[in-house]
Amino acid sequence: MLQIANILAPGMLLAIIGLFWVKKGPPFPIDFVSTLVLNVCMPALLFHTLATSIVPISSLWEMALATLVVHAIFTTVAIVVLKSADKDWRTCIAYVVGNTGNLGLPVCLFAFGEEGLAYAMMFFSVQCILLFSIGDSIYAGSASISRVLRSPIIHAIWLGILVRVLEWEPPQMLMQSSELLGQVVIPLMLITLGVSLAGMRASMLHITVFWSFVRTGMAVAIGFGVAQLMGLEGVARGVLIVETVVPVAVFNYLLAEKHGRDSSEVSGLILVTHIGAIFYLPLILGVLL
Repeated sequence: MLQIANILAPGMLLAIIGLFWVKKGPPFPIDFVSTLVLNVCMPALLFHTLATSIVPISSLWEMALATLVVHAIFTTVAIVVLKSADKDWRTCIAYVVGNTGNLGLPVCLFAFGEEGLAYAMMFFSVQCILLFSIGDSIYAGSASISRVLRSPIIHAIWLGILVRVLEWEPPQMLMQSSELLGQVVIPLMLITLGVSLAGMRASMLHITVFWSFVRTGMAVAIGFGVAQLMGLEGVARGVLIVETVVPVAVFNYLLAEKHGRDSSEVSGLILVTHIGAIFYLPLILGVLL
C-alpha cells in the first residue's frame, strides 16, 4: 500500500495545487499553458523519449500495435453501447480517450521507471495520432488533413521514431534542449488537470455515475483482455493496462465544446471517472505490482 501511495501521491499533490490555485491564486492561464504544452513541451518530450528510449524498438512496435487494437475494440464497443442507449455515438471518443498524458505518464513513470515511461510514451503517441486525426474528425463530423499536418505532436512522433530506427545521434544541444523542455510537461499537465477539474460540474449526477461505471468496466475488461490477447508481459503489460483504464481525458471537454457536442455530459464523465480513479487505480496497481 505504501508503494502504491508513493506512486499516486506526486500526481495527486500537483493536481491539488491546481485546485487550490483556482480558489486562492491569480487567474490560471489555461489557454496559454495548454498551447505551450501541446505545441512546444509535449513534442519535445515525445521526441526525446522516443529517440533515446532504451526499450528495444521491436517492443515499442509491439506496444504500438497493442494500442491500436485497444482503440479499435474500445471504439467499436463504445459505439454499440451508446447507440443501443440512444445517445450521441460521436461522444464515443470521450469514452475511449483516457487521460494517458496528464495522469498515465506520471503513474507509469513512478510505477515502472524509465522503461515504463518509454512504453507509456508509445501508447500516448499512438493515441495522439488517432485523436488528432480520426477522433477530431468524428467530433467535428468532417475530416481535415490540414489539421493533422499542422500538429507538432504528430511530427515529433515520427521524427523521434526515425532517429531511433536509423540510430542517428542528433546534436547534443538539440537533445539537451528537448530534454529540458520535456521536463516541464508532467508537472504543468498535472497542475492544469487540477485547474480544469475545479471548474467542472456534473449534471444529472446519478446518470453520470452510471455511465462512468460502464466506461470504467469496459476499459478494465479491454485492457486486461488485449494484454492477454497480445501476449504482453511484465512492464509492457502493466503499462498497456494502466493507460487503458485511466480516467477520461480533460481534452475531450475542449473538443466536445469546440465541435458543439454534449460537453456537459463529457465534463461529468471527466469529473466522476477522476474521482473514481482515486479508488480503482490503487486496486489495478496492486494487481499489476
